[in-house]
Amino acid sequence: MRFLAGRLQLFTIIVLIKILVVRTHIFSLTHQFPAALLELASLIVVFGLADVLSSRRGISKFLVVDFLLSTYLLSTVMYYNHFGRFLDYHAITQAPLLKDIGESVIAIFSFSYLFLYLDIFLIIIFLQIFKLPNISRGINLRKNKRKTLVICCSALALILVSYKVYQPKDIPMVLAQDVGILNAQLYQAFHSLRKEAPEDLPLDALHQANIERIKQINPVSWPKYFGAAKDKNLILIQLESTENFVVGLSVNGQEITPNLNKIIKESLYFPHFYAQIGQGNTSDAEFVTNTSIYPRPRGAISTGYTGVKYPSLPRLLQSKGYKAVTFHPNTATFWRRDNLYPCLGFDSYFDESFYQNEDPVGRWGSSDEILFKKAVPILQEFAKQNQKFYASLITLSSHHPYLIPESKKKLDLAPDLQNTFIGDYLTAINYEDFALGLFINDLKDTGLWDNSMIVIFGDHFGISKNEETDNQDFFTSILGREHDYLDALNVPLVIRIPGVKSKIIENVGGQIDILPTLANLFGIYLDDYLIFGQDIINQDRNLLGFRFYYPEGTYISSSYLYIPGNKVGQNIETHEAVQNIELFLKEEQQIKNLMQLSDIYLEYIKKNK
Repeated sequence: MRFLAGRLQLFTIIVLIKILVVRTHIFSLTHQFPAALLELASLIVVFGLADVLSSRRGISKFLVVDFLLSTYLLSTVMYYNHFGRFLDYHAITQAPLLKDIGESVIAIFSFSYLFLYLDIFLIIIFLQIFKLPNISRGINLRKNKRKTLVICCSALALILVSYKVYQPKDIPMVLAQDVGILNAQLYQAFHSLRKEAPEDLPLDALHQANIERIKQINPVSWPKYFGAAKDKNLILIQLESTENFVVGLSVNGQEITPNLNKIIKESLYFPHFYAQIGQGNTSDAEFVTNTSIYPRPRGAISTGYTGVKYPSLPRLLQSKGYKAVTFHPNTATFWRRDNLYPCLGFDSYFDESFYQNEDPVGRWGSSDEILFKKAVPILQEFAKQNQKFYASLITLSSHHPYLIPESKKKLDLAPDLQNTFIGDYLTAINYEDFALGLFINDLKDTGLWDNSMIVIFGDHFGISKNEETDNQDFFTSILGREHDYLDALNVPLVIRIPGVKSKIIENVGGQIDILPTLANLFGIYLDDYLIFGQDIINQDRNLLGFRFYYPEGTYISSSYLYIPGNKVGQNIETHEAVQNIELFLKEEQQIKNLMQLSDIYLEYIKKNK
């Protein structure tokens, strides 16, 4: 019996040590207790149940559980290092997508992570060298399992008590820090099941005036630039992983984005523009941009709303005689875009089946050069038929891990940036910009440039948490400070309208604001639309919410970022701390109310499809 109990204790202690190492990496040494006791309780339950429920007498059942828990800890560390976020069960459900992002997974993997499996390797070798007899014969296993079950129940009771003490929070990192990495998964799953469906509110709550009241903005009677792009074609270019700090940046005497810089000189440029993606990343950016609705709190929007007809930018423009098409060289089944595009109202989409993986960059699909080149004849055909169009193009070559073929590299890096992550990132963005320049030339050569509004924006962050930490010396040299959360959220927005003079517009905006902003430029009223964004040309006050990668209630106002759990905000201009906790908590509740309305609206659309 002692031998059997000893094995359970041994594996419990070994895995507990690994969990404490992971906790130290994520939270620091100061946040180990009393959560370590709850981590121990969860391990007693897991290993105890494995012992009680398994009919095997040997050590293999403990090795299997050890392996599974070690793999989960490995995933937690890698996910945190890349996204700066706790790996919750919603993210785990997206594991099937790993086969499509293998290059990125390999890029963020470190052999030091194999430490998590070292004990398993050593135990197996030990067992092979020392052929231990099966000394469990003659032991009353039934009696031993009863004792194990009693211990498991006691540990489970402790976990349940902690549930009442802590109550699951909307901040996954804080929850995992307080109750333990394993327990946080169960708490979030249980809490999510209770909260999955938004509360039923009267339909009159879904009213534009209510949204404006929450955001504390007023309608503008005589908006500037109204109709400035009336009857123009719309070419919307979504830049992969492009952060705003690269705009205007020069390295080793070379501009990283020379073509984008040139376009900005004849465009409206919004330096305080922010990505608002959810778990669906690029596909969520497409959704938010085209609907002015917030993404789901958990899961990609494209995976949960089959057959829904969203009020959207394609449908808005179709009502004015436009055709709507979208181009993306990756397969449309990734993030279920094949489901999303019809829901958004696009007349057709062009994906990998159209591009045929011509001139591939990595495993993602055709190069950005091919993306743009093969789209031009289709846009020309629309023009020949006097057909107004909305064309959305999503770049791909600057996708993590930013591995551009040697033949396509245009940037001459200094020796200290060669073969580094930040060097690869800048090279990828520079190539994306090169392809953009070729596309602009094609538009000019075909006459499309003079009759089209060009909108260019970034889809989401490009620098992960781990990569941010490893390259802070570089960022300090170019920014005069460290790269932070604000930088990760900040992406470019450029709107070029024929005949309209260039201007830098300092108003704060996000992807949710693109639809209403473009509607104003087209001279279209949104009387029949419920929008959660606003026209950022004419509104100097804003309240932007963020999901999934940040705690629920995270927001950017007209002048600062606030992340729940912090006692200070962050000024969007200086990046310095801002003190006003009472206002932060008030606005945190406002943004939660706003996003709850968005969730209710999504469910309303789904039920009335």
